[in-house]
Amino acid sequence: MRTFKISRMIAVAVAVMAALTVTAKQPNVVFILSDDQGWDDYGFMGHEHIQTPNLDKLASAGLLYERGYVTAPLCRPSLASLATGLYPHETGIRGNDPVMPKDTHYRTHKKEFGELRKAMTAPFADCTTFIEVLRDNGYLTLQTGKWWEENPLDHGFTHAMTHGDALKGGRHGDVGLKIGRETMKPFHDIVQQSKKEDKPFFLWYGVYLPHSPHNAPDRIYNKYKDIAPNEPTARYWANVDWFDEGCGQLVEHLKEQGLYENTIFVYTCDNGWVQNPKKKNSSVRSKREPTEAGIRTPIFITHGATVKPLRDAETLASNLDIAPTILKACGIEPPKEMSGLDLRDSAALKKRDRIFVDVYEHDSNLETRDDLSKDLKAWVVIDGWHKLIVRPAGKQLYDLKNDPDDRNDLASEYPEKVSKLWKLIEEWVKETPQRHK
Repeated sequence: MRTFKISRMIAVAVAVMAALTVTAKQPNVVFILSDDQGWDDYGFMGHEHIQTPNLDKLASAGLLYERGYVTAPLCRPSLASLATGLYPHETGIRGNDPVMPKDTHYRTHKKEFGELRKAMTAPFADCTTFIEVLRDNGYLTLQTGKWWEENPLDHGFTHAMTHGDALKGGRHGDVGLKIGRETMKPFHDIVQQSKKEDKPFFLWYGVYLPHSPHNAPDRIYNKYKDIAPNEPTARYWANVDWFDEGCGQLVEHLKEQGLYENTIFVYTCDNGWVQNPKKKNSSVRSKREPTEAGIRTPIFITHGATVKPLRDAETLASNLDIAPTILKACGIEPPKEMSGLDLRDSAALKKRDRIFVDVYEHDSNLETRDDLSKDLKAWVVIDGWHKLIVRPAGKQLYDLKNDPDDRNDLASEYPEKVSKLWKLIEEWVKETPQRHK
């Protein structure tokens, strides 16, 4: 009996060691999320002046989709989609802030704002984030930068910079917004803990760049002040450069720690940006709009061991694909409600050849959240090279192959195409129901 118990103990110990070995071999993941950046404002996307050498290297070493799209051209719903793999109308997170009671403002009426924030985040808490799945599979998960849904520790993160407490100034990232602007220490700490505990890590690098304030250090601004057409543009370009500098620091630290080869890098942006030439920290015809400048973004995944470098200028990719891609790349099956595809499977993306986008107002009226027509600005479908924007006031059709900046509305010339694409949107909304009821 004693021999049997000892043998059993040895067997259990061996199994535990094997499990630890498998866990240790799982790849680390660095998710880089740019904030308010034009889809072509990168060196690797052909910008004439903006310098992004670090992102250029990562993009060239990975699988790059030039025609990537966000799920919403607004921060909070876009981030909620990234975390859950669901569309904004599914998560119930369709705007940035709740509509406040008359004569109140979130900056001055923090108690009221905090209560509404909890109500707005409630449906998000009912969704499963890919971060929760990573945590449950042995990952250390660190949140930095932009985060809207109150305390990140409630949504799958084991470590977080952001506290999310409205009474303490929490809204969209609070302390977390210092990452990349003032500090990299939390990232260094999670890497050290990962090595110490022999566990893989996931980093949510939601850096608050190149988002305004466009206040990059003068050493960077001076590179652009004489070549940009105006000061607001030079300031914005400098912030893009500053953002890239931080990405380089991530890569270099991982190389120094001997972890670069076993780290997957995934990149996208939350929404687009076109700098207002007349006003600093302001955009035109991009953010919050269904225009290409508002919803298009490059997307790439880089991992030398498993991803073959390839640049794809035609296939459509979506931020909805990022959650299932990260899980599958880590050897984990995504929850069935995540309808996105694995970005590494280019054939599947080519077969789908279709992208949808939700566009809602900045503030959401929580009393009418179950009505998808409320606060709606537009629904968008991109089918191959055809794009339909459906606004409450009417429909607009564009041929992106010949009109990549969607300026020439063809709806009146091709009513049958408009009707066909509108049916696709109707089917999409029906097939992706609200999950927060």
